Amino acid sequence: MALKEAVGRVHIPMPRAQVWEKLRDLSLAHNYVPGVTAIHIDTAQREGVGASRTVTMENGSEMQETVEEWTDGRGFLIRLHKGDKVAMPIFSRFYFRYQIDDDGEGTIFLPAMVYETRFGPIGALLGKVIHKAFLSAVHDIGLAMREYYLTGQKVGPERLKQLKANENAAR
Repeated sequence: MALKEAVGRVHIPMPRAQVWEKLRDLSLAHNYVPGVTAIHIDTAQREGVGASRTVTMENGSEMQETVEEWTDGRGFLIRLHKGDKVAMPIFSRFYFRYQIDDDGEGTIFLPAMVYETRFGPIGALLGKVIHKAFLSAVHDIGLAMREYYLTGQKVGPERLKQLKANENAAR
């Protein structure tokens, strides 16, 4: 099976260089990724290919995230795993891409879940449901990241709910 991508798109009214200075700090994601309560950097290397962190979720579970690709000033791809296994057994490959680009008025953030399901046709069917959930998740991550970058305040569930309501009211 081929890799699938669920991609979000969020405008951040800040210059890309300023967004990059925050994005490159792998220890900050717990401030804006829903469900993540803590980050621990596991390697002496804090950025670039090979840098790795352990992420603790609200339910107490942990997974590792290791940088597989790094494009200075533009973003990176991290592999989600538990030791030498994929973070979730439904996937044969599972990544998260943080990508930023200039959009003429600031920065566009394109968060993406990149994955390949296992289990043939059954995995493909589950993949359709997963894809929809991932589209929602990357959108929420983008909204929360923008808010955190603009305010410096951790974005909890209630604040994220407000941001989504404000976004829907503006449409």
